[in-house]
Amino acid sequence: MLSKCPLTGIKIEPDSLFRENGDFIIYETPATGKVHITMRAAAAIASLENERYIIAGICRHKHETKEAPVLIDVSFILADYKELEAPEGFDKKVYALLQYIYKNGGQENKAFDFLSSRDFPLAYASPEEFTRVIDRLSQEGYINIRNTDRLAVGVISHRGITLTSTGRKEAEKSLPKMPMADLVNQEITTGDQSLDDKVNHAKKLFFERPESLDKMRSACETLSYVLEPLREELPKYFHKQDVSDFFNIVNNFDIRHNKDHTKKLIHPEQLEWVFYSLLNTISTYVKLKKRLTE
Repeated sequence: MLSKCPLTGIKIEPDSLFRENGDFIIYETPATGKVHITMRAAAAIASLENERYIIAGICRHKHETKEAPVLIDVSFILADYKELEAPEGFDKKVYALLQYIYKNGGQENKAFDFLSSRDFPLAYASPEEFTRVIDRLSQEGYINIRNTDRLAVGVISHRGITLTSTGRKEAEKSLPKMPMADLVNQEITTGDQSLDDKVNHAKKLFFERPESLDKMRSACETLSYVLEPLREELPKYFHKQDVSDFFNIVNNFDIRHNKDHTKKLIHPEQLEWVFYSLLNTISTYVKLKKRLTE
């Protein structure tokens, strides 16, 4: 029986062990959230110091955004985890924690309490490195810390962490640039209240915090359902090939369908492209229809 998390070394409590057989184990810890790992990967990852903390971070962030845990097999720990573009290198880990604080309430002055022995995966770091990440954020003037206590050897509590105005500005530098901000804020009226409600729901869902790929994908799917009943009418206002391209986006990527041939969208930027493409199509259709029928 696996008694400790191979990613973090934290004890696996009996009531947090959900499944174990000869092939894989599913368990949960406060540091990682739910972990789904094969036995071969669990044995192999112990010698991969840097990778195991990065993968622990991937698990924790999936947990924070309520996404399904990844399957950690040997292929994942050796190479596949890099496709998720988790931060490697100290500076990137510092920025990752700054982004986490900002996106999860820091922009609204929410205060955070971090324990180095529990929250280190939030920075994709080891417990010792996590403390240095906090120190760097403080030294750069990005955060204020109300209180710091050393609870035990190697265990440090940071309480009342809030973003400074400098920290908020720094975090916002990497947020998606929105040349289409007016598109998001404008009221879109199709003439069908049920479709209008779907558009407004999609916009709210896409920008809801905390951000998650599932919510972004669902927002794109909702917009595709707005376009579907307009399919026969769209060629009056767009080239036929353009209309075909709109529906290829939602049918050939894993927006509405999840089949063998669909292309996986695993990065927020990819879903941003789909979302703005669909929203702009709906907006342009409404404007052209109004202009040409007046």
